[in-house]
Amino acid sequence: MQELPYEIEQEKVNGTVIVQIKGRMESGPLDKITQTILDEMIAPDRKFLVLDFSELRYISSLGIRMILDVKMSLQKKSKEVALVGVSSSIAQVFHLLGLSGAFQFYDTRKEAIQYFEENSRK
Repeated sequence: MQELPYEIEQEKVNGTVIVQIKGRMESGPLDKITQTILDEMIAPDRKFLVLDFSELRYISSLGIRMILDVKMSLQKKSKEVALVGVSSSIAQVFHLLGLSGAFQFYDTRKEAIQYFEENSRK
């Protein structure tokens, strides 16, 4: 069996699912990430997804496409997505692809969760 170039860790904090992706998101079986995220977000009380990229070293255009597909899929269900810990080189890729405005970026998980909690009360 082929070893994956990434690891996935997840946790739940109230209605927020945090998925940390470590390593490299490049061509290969990225569908495991998609399925993990969508499976975690299926419960109706899970309204927010935080993707933690603090230990992500590389993301291919296919990886970005997968993240965009997940966002669009969750948006249809009125669920929100934020990215945290994005390195400057990965942020630049989002910018060059014209996608920096399509995502909410935060430095930390705490900031993203705080934003979600404050806006869910409005």
